[in-house]
Amino acid sequence: MRRRTFLKQCAGVAASSALAETWPAGVRAQAAATEQPGAGAIVLEPKPLFDIPPLLYSQFMEPLGVTDPSVEAAWDYEHDDWRADFVETTKDLAPGMLRFGGLFSRYYKWREAVGPPEKRPWMRNYVWGGKETNRVGTCEFVDLCRRVGAEPLYCVNFLSDGEKRYATTREGNRTGDAREAADWVSYANDPDNAERKANGLSAPFGIKLWQLGNETSYGGKSTFSKEQAIRATIEFARAMRERDPSLRLLGWGDSGWAEDLVKQAGEHLEFIAMHMMGQRPLRQDTVLRGLRYQAAPEAAWNELMEMVHERVEKNLLALEAALDNCKSRHGIAITEGHLSLAPNNSNPLLTEWLTGVYHARVWNL
Repeated sequence: MRRRTFLKQCAGVAASSALAETWPAGVRAQAAATEQPGAGAIVLEPKPLFDIPPLLYSQFMEPLGVTDPSVEAAWDYEHDDWRADFVETTKDLAPGMLRFGGLFSRYYKWREAVGPPEKRPWMRNYVWGGKETNRVGTCEFVDLCRRVGAEPLYCVNFLSDGEKRYATTREGNRTGDAREAADWVSYANDPDNAERKANGLSAPFGIKLWQLGNETSYGGKSTFSKEQAIRATIEFARAMRERDPSLRLLGWGDSGWAEDLVKQAGEHLEFIAMHMMGQRPLRQDTVLRGLRYQAAPEAAWNELMEMVHERVEKNLLALEAALDNCKSRHGIAITEGHLSLAPNNSNPLLTEWLTGVYHARVWNL
């Protein structure tokens, strides 16, 4: 059964136990041939219809402080290494890329997370609360990526995306400029970098993927304007590529910024980045909160499909159209995105097959 047919049939699973009545003849025949007649079967055709880019299935890691200490929780301090179960689980998921950063990047100082761990200063997590030990730095993150077979992607401190408050924190200036980002590239990729060698690391890391700007267009007056962001993109790209011309850079192009970004800074970029954050129910009378979906699975299915088409598909097609308008061949990088159902991150529907198929449709897009 082809994927589109499978997804249509899945709606019937949610709606009725009489799904077998709607199955294609071949599937019904296979179900009838099982040891338990009438038990039914859903058959998946695993062969992709199109080439799948190696970076499509990727994951995101950000120190989320007291909200969700994802990085600290994954580190085994007893053995001073990544938790073995965390590494094995991530490896089993087989991401093509791991991204480190997010809003955390706006006040992240990469030099605080290199060198001897006992000498690394702790830092305040301004967005997510609490403090971070910096035990996981460039070396450790790249090591995790190598263990699970993923490409590392870092978000640089892009002048704090224009947020002026990070220049005058109680702990000092947390804003990062183009020189700081370029120095990070040299530390990571220059075979002769003295700073890295002084920390006992002779071999370069070879980090090729870097993102310039993160949710820069979402902050209104608190972050950069489009024009400011484009100027900074060119400045950062030139400084970083001067240290390593082979970098593959992502520029922030969401909220209608893509066309002007490509026209003015496209020569410096390989990808245009956007996010698919906060996909929430569209209906006021939603059944996607709490356990209401269990009594109305068909309504839950319909709501999830509305969200795919009304938000995800429209946003993606709008970006594709913008790139087509300027005859761009840049790749699209969706570097964050998730389904937001209350209660946050603990709604039981997030563990059900219904949301699994929701994500499958998003991946197909």
